Amino acid sequence: MEMETVPNGSSPSSTTTTTNAAVTTTAASAAAVAAAISPNAPSSKLNLLSESLKLEHQFLRVPFEHYKKAIRANHRIVEKELSAVINGVSDAAESDMSRDDAVHHLNSLVSRLQGLKRKSEEGSRTENLQAQRCRARLDHLESADPENLSDWHDTRLKRILVDYMLRMSYYNTAVKLAESSNIQDLVDIDVFHEAKKVIDALQNKEVTPALAWCADNKSRLKKSKVQLSLFL
Repeated sequence: MEMETVPNGSSPSSTTTTTNAAVTTTAASAAAVAAAISPNAPSSKLNLLSESLKLEHQFLRVPFEHYKKAIRANHRIVEKELSAVINGVSDAAESDMSRDDAVHHLNSLVSRLQGLKRKSEEGSRTENLQAQRCRARLDHLESADPENLSDWHDTRLKRILVDYMLRMSYYNTAVKLAESSNIQDLVDIDVFHEAKKVIDALQNKEVTPALAWCADNKSRLKKSKVQLSLFL
């Protein structure tokens, strides 16, 4: 699998050295795993599995946070649109408008409800996608047991490599590895792609996507006491 050039201008040789170091470290860990899961060390297998699962907090947190975010966004949309329609019906009932005006007004409310239906369907698909990812990751963790640690750690290694490639801006290579390993639901490619759009826009001196991201994550930024929008 050929690695693409780093967008930030880092030399391929330095990045390759870093990658080789990461792979060497992971290979050493894999060797330790192999030694620990020998047939004569059942307690070591359980201890190793327990320690591995302790590191998976972020693995579950990312899709779960996006799932909650999708639910909140859909709830806000439904509340806003239904409130507008109800107020529109009340205004029509209280006003002295002609028959034609009333029909036109009600048709506009019907169109708004149809738009809400489309938005709700899109939101439902987003929720289902995030729920599917949560389920896939739970199934992956549940599949770990002392008897199949080799396969489980092989998948975990590929997840780590995909994450590393994404953080180093090897987006295309990361996508190819995830697809060839059939682990799309176990990695956060979409999150990094969204971040890449903001970064690319900032490099082109466009702040609108970054400001939109700040507005979308306002509550989390406030909780972290980060006023990122002021710097934009």
